[in-house]
Amino acid sequence: MTYLSAFVLIGVLVAIHEFGHFIVAKWCGVHCTVFSIGYGARLFGFKWKGTDYRLSALPLGGYVRMAGTDIFGTGEASEADEPLDFEQSFMYKPVWQRILIVAAGPAFNLILPLVVFTALLMAGDPQPAPVVGIVNWGSPAQEAGLLPGDRIGSLNGREVNTWTNLLEEVDGLEPGTYPIQLDRDGTSLQKEIRIEEEKRLGVSFWRPNAEIGVDDPKSPAGKAGLTTGDVVTHIDGKEVLDFVDLQRALKGKSRVEVQYIRESANASVSMAIDPFWQPQAPYQVVGLDKRWGMLPSTQFVDDVSDTVEEQGIFNCGSAPLPPSPAMVEGILPGDRFIRIENQEIHAWGDIPAAVKSSMEGEGKEATTTSLHITLIRSGEKMELDVTPRMIQDTDSFGNYRYRPILGIRRGGDFEDGPSTRIYYPFSSAFSLSFDLTKDISKFIVVQIGKLITGEAAVEKSLGGPVEIVRQAKKAAEKGLFEWARLMALMSISLGIINLVPIPILDGGQLLFFIIEGVRGRPVSPRMREYAMQAGVIFMVLLMFFVFVFDISRWLGS
Repeated sequence: MTYLSAFVLIGVLVAIHEFGHFIVAKWCGVHCTVFSIGYGARLFGFKWKGTDYRLSALPLGGYVRMAGTDIFGTGEASEADEPLDFEQSFMYKPVWQRILIVAAGPAFNLILPLVVFTALLMAGDPQPAPVVGIVNWGSPAQEAGLLPGDRIGSLNGREVNTWTNLLEEVDGLEPGTYPIQLDRDGTSLQKEIRIEEEKRLGVSFWRPNAEIGVDDPKSPAGKAGLTTGDVVTHIDGKEVLDFVDLQRALKGKSRVEVQYIRESANASVSMAIDPFWQPQAPYQVVGLDKRWGMLPSTQFVDDVSDTVEEQGIFNCGSAPLPPSPAMVEGILPGDRFIRIENQEIHAWGDIPAAVKSSMEGEGKEATTTSLHITLIRSGEKMELDVTPRMIQDTDSFGNYRYRPILGIRRGGDFEDGPSTRIYYPFSSAFSLSFDLTKDISKFIVVQIGKLITGEAAVEKSLGGPVEIVRQAKKAAEKGLFEWARLMALMSISLGIINLVPIPILDGGQLLFFIIEGVRGRPVSPRMREYAMQAGVIFMVLLMFFVFVFDISRWLGS
């Protein structure tokens, strides 16, 4: 069903887009012979008032066939067996009506998010509840005594309902110390928290999943046979959903039965506290029960890359790539970093910041210096020197950047915390939807500009049918709200991309008609034909490469 949801999503986006063309064409008096979802052979449908409403074999697009839509302006009928009525012909309508008809498709794609976002907000938008998942070491939140699992009720006397609400309250305060009210296991607590210039409390609603890391085989967890990468599912029969749950389940106990998953196999062990065991390095994780020797797997190296240079799809037969710095210096999966130079490592996010300190210079001219690293391996401290390698890659938005890396990847993952539904009245929901649609549209336009100027990578910024199916499947697994949200986001993308002035797209046709309106006569058929041929070639090549990129992402995932 999750895969079917992807085709439904594509079908809805196509139907909305084509309905925009269709309804405005009918309003302008243009006769529409076919309204098709999909291309190719007709599967089934019905005819009503001279229009064949059909579902076709390839459900990756659609079209509306209008009378007299010969793009080269010859005036011939679009259906061989249908005589052309010039009063109902697209090409014989005033240029302003043709512009409206062509623009209506993208416009309806931009209207759909307003409807979807408004409906979601009115129906109860699921938002992260103000429940702490992670407290950063040394942060104002730790100083105030906050712990993972605390629910924030108010800040400076103002009620907090969602995580976004909390961030808004923090952003509105001047630097200073303010009262914060918490709920911890049903008990109300009053604390004082410091607000800094950066407006960062040092907390996150994300929480590590239940995959554990064990850095000492002599620890209670190690003696029980648990290893890094095991996923705990139950403690004494109580289900564990994430690492915060795991810590709560261990609270106040000295012996527990642990059920876990290792390499897709279920197992269980008995684990008991050893009062004489001490870790070789401090466990600087807020809220951690240090007696067991278990940390979040997100603190551990999960994988060491063979190389830090990308092996492209089209150069698989080229010379072997140089090994990564981590592999050269012998960093292994299961290692836990505790210090890089003079910076202590409390969480995986500290590692990129520390590695960046090795960078000298900017851009492609930058070089790196050696870093002294201290790590824990099998309960023993190890020290080594590693020189990161400069690479050019992309950030999460596909923008190019230069940065130094070691060639390691963390273990585990992060989970959402609890959510809460916030219900908005229509006026507020519509206003928020409009702002959201505007902001997303602006971001997409900027990204398209970066693609044109070469500031962003095409392979990281564009997705085709395979990627749409992957994302729709993920969204469907999270529920109807996420699926509808993804549909709205993709509708914005479809609307804006269709306005790009490439002849085969709506934007290219708009450009021709705008030129016609300014000149007072249409662009010559030969010029339009050449432009269309170039547009078709460009789009075919683009879709080919996007398909290759999609497959590469799918295989890489």
